[in-house]
Parts: sequence; structure tokens; C-alpha cells
Amino acid sequence: MSMNTTTTNTNTTTTNRLLELPLLTPELRAAVERLREMAEDDWTASILYGRASQDRHKLMRSIDDQLTDMVGWCLPIEWYPEAIVRDADRSASQWRRREREGFDEAMALIESGRYGGFASWEPSRAGRDMEVYVQLRKACQRAGVLYLTHGRVYDFSRSDDTFMMGFEFLRAEADANTMRERQLRTVKLNADKGRPHGRLPYGYRRVYDQHTGVLLRQEPDPHTGQIVRDAARDVLAGKSMYSIAMRLQDAGEPTPKKPWAESPRGWDTYTVRQVLQNPTIAGKRVYRGEVIGQAQWEALIEWEDFQKIQRLFADPGRLVKGGGGMAAKTLMVHIARCHYCGRPLKRATMRKKERTPAVKYQCQFRGCYKTMISQPGLDAYVEQVVLEWFQNPTNLAWLTGDDDGDWLKVAEAAEQKRAALQARLDEVIAQYAAGSLNLDTLTKLEAALRPQIAEAEQALIPPVTDERVRALVTAEDVPAAWAGLPLLERRKIIKATFNVRIQQTQNRGQNAFEPERVLIEPRAL
Repeated sequence: MSMNTTTTNTNTTTTNRLLELPLLTPELRAAVERLREMAEDDWTASILYGRASQDRHKLMRSIDDQLTDMVGWCLPIEWYPEAIVRDADRSASQWRRREREGFDEAMALIESGRYGGFASWEPSRAGRDMEVYVQLRKACQRAGVLYLTHGRVYDFSRSDDTFMMGFEFLRAEADANTMRERQLRTVKLNADKGRPHGRLPYGYRRVYDQHTGVLLRQEPDPHTGQIVRDAARDVLAGKSMYSIAMRLQDAGEPTPKKPWAESPRGWDTYTVRQVLQNPTIAGKRVYRGEVIGQAQWEALIEWEDFQKIQRLFADPGRLVKGGGGMAAKTLMVHIARCHYCGRPLKRATMRKKERTPAVKYQCQFRGCYKTMISQPGLDAYVEQVVLEWFQNPTNLAWLTGDDDGDWLKVAEAAEQKRAALQARLDEVIAQYAAGSLNLDTLTKLEAALRPQIAEAEQALIPPVTDERVRALVTAEDVPAAWAGLPLLERRKIIKATFNVRIQQTQNRGQNAFEPERVLIEPRAL
């Protein structure tokens, strides 16, 4: 008694690979090999597919039980398992978040035409989604493959079998829907009561009952919780997230999520930001991305501090070139902007024969090239204006005043208004481009809408909460305190507090610095 020679040669590599998997139990391997030895030439080469939704440790115990039953079903109907495919810890519902690599492989084997049968322990193991059923049915119909489940063989070329299997898959989909609805109700109930749910947030640990395994509470972790507190304190003190990430990286601290084995990334600014943007660290319960109330666990930082951190993250003034890579060489490079295209000016050295090279700030955008100004002149002028402004008592009161905490709500409303106005302007421009609006009407509408958009954008600018700015303006000698700051700190303070734009010169050919070309405005008042 031997199997078909052609089939054996074609699939020897696949079969051996599957049978030598270390997770295939000795008993199951012996049963499969025994069945293969018994197979005659006219026996049907089959594919056995097993799946488990909850198998995070990939032990495949329940899958092996499924396969054992299927091997037992094969003997009376003269099938032999030529391929065994498994999906561990994979959902089969329409809401699955990960692909089922094993099922995709099984579908490819069915389409190959080398097999006569496909088996799953029950229809729900193959899928809990009617789209999966349609895919499986069509593949089996095209390749002439029979389907074995619940110990019975179904032929998709028969209308009654197709109807019965359609009903079974429909019921499996309904069961998945019921389970999902129950899970969503549980999640919502836990959220309303402030209970922890889902992935453990960084900075916390969970305590379980030693006998029942029931979750008792979520509490701050002594080690990682302190890391979160220190990171929040450093951000509020004006330190960059890059320096925080590098400190944790140098200390060898594990990241909140294990790095990819192929490309370990470790701590970076994105990871630090992600930790500090999670409202759970402020003792808030989040449901579907929205804060819905107070949580049952202890906060790592105060809610007011959390809101300040979010305002700092939303502040484009924190983004100063030279903070994490190559250090900037001059004060206003990449901070001063072209008044016409809005792009930051770059540093350029103008070399001419028999002359000392002149350092300029220049707009290097191809569609503009309209502005160029002396680097030493602009740096000195901006410093003078900034120091005078910082020493003004009216400005001092604004910079050191308490934040009322309402900016986030104001900014949200301003963003909605800005988006609506911008959409209206885009619609008007599209109508002009389509020829349904004349130029005169477009000009009038644009003149009316653009100031409103600018006003809404101004409301998006957060109040100054940078401790470096407050420390500077409250110093006994502001000019001396400014002179003692390193260049990078001066750059950060300027960008956090002012918008600086440079207009085009009207006196071409002259190299003298023209202060009237420099527009310096406080970012918020």
C-alpha cells in the first residue's frame, strides 16, 4: 500500500516541513504518519486547517486537539493529510486586526489543484465572516475540492451542501457579532466606572487575585511610574524630548513596547511623546480616544500639568532646527521666514573676489527667492527688539500670568472655524478654476475670507508656558541673563515667543542692513 508517486514527490518538502515542526505533538505526528502509510493510490490528498483565537503563547494545544479529530475523520473516507496548516492567536471575524497567514496559505494550496479535500474542525474555525465563506466556496468549486467539517463531507458543487454551509457560516458570523457586542458593552461599562481595560499603560502595574486571577486594581509602578513623572517634569522645564529619550536609552530602560527583533529602535522622541500624550497618566479614563471621566487608578501627574504638556506639544515654537541634530551656527537661521512664501530662511555665504565673504539669510525656495538679509544685522536687531519687549512691564504681566486652562477648548473651536473657512475658500477657488466664477468675485471673496482664516489661526497659538521664558523675564538683570544663555536656548525662546518675517528690499545693490524690512510680532497676546 503506497500513495500516488507523483503526489508524493510534489509535496514531499511541504509535508516533511509540516511534520517536523517542534510544536506538532508526538502523538499527532504518529497518527498522521500512520495514516499516510495506510493510504492507497486512490486516496484523497487533503489539507487540514486548525485555528485558535486566543493562543498568545503559541502553544497550539486547542489546535492540536482539532487536528487530532480531523485525522480521525480522514480514515473512514480514505483521505490522508498531505498538508497541515495552522493559525495560532488569530481571529476569524470581520473585525480581525491581523492577517491569517495560515488560511491564506491554505487557500493557495486549494487553488493549486494538487489536493482533493480541505478540512476544518468546524466552519467557525475556517471563518466567522461571510466574505470568507464566499472566498472558500469559490476556490473549492474552481479546484473541485471537497470540504470536511464536523466529520461530514460537503460538496460545493451541490446546491443543498452550499446552502447548508452558507447557513453554518452565517451562524458563525452571528456568534462573532454577539460576542463583539457583549465585549463592547463590557468595555463601555468598565469605561463608565473608570476601570482599567486593554493594554497596560506605561508607568503602571496591575495586581491580580492569586487564587482567582481576577484583576484587583491598577496602580503606579514604582520604577516606570517615576520615569513618567521625571519625563513630564523635564518637558515642563523646557528640556527636549530628544534629551529625555537619549537619557532613557543610555540607562538601558526597556521601551513601553518591545522593539522589533529585526530593527530594534529603542527610545526616541516619538516614544516619549506617546507616553506623555496618554491621559491615563493623569488619572483619566479614555474610551474610543476621548476622555470620559476620572479613572479608578492614581494619577502619575496632575491634570493641569498634563494639559500644559499637550499645549507645549501643540506649539510649533518647540520645533527649532538644531535641537537634536547638527547645532545651529547663527541665531535666526530657520526661524526668520520669508514674508512672501512663508518658508524659513537658510544661511548662505556670499563669496566675491577681493572682498570678505558676507553671511546672509536667504529664501531658497525655487518659486520665490525674494528675500535676502544680512545675518549679523538681523541677529543683532532681533536680540535688541526681543530684550526691549521682554523688559516691558505690560508684556511681563502677560508672560508670567497664570494660565486659565481654557486654551484647549478655544483652540478646538478655532480649528473648526478655520477648517470651515478654508473649505469655503477652496470651494471658491475650485469654482473659479472650473469657469463658474469670475475673477472679480473670486478676489472679493478671497479678500473677505483670508483675514478670517488668519484670525482663527492666531487663536490656535497656545499661551506661553515655557519655564525658560518665565525665568528669563523675571531675572533681576534680563540682558545679563540673556547673555548667559547658550545659542540653542536663545533660539528656542525667540521661536516660542515671536514670529519674525523678512520683507523684500527696495534698494537693490546696497549691502546696508534695513531694519524696516524686519516684521517682529509676538506669537500671542
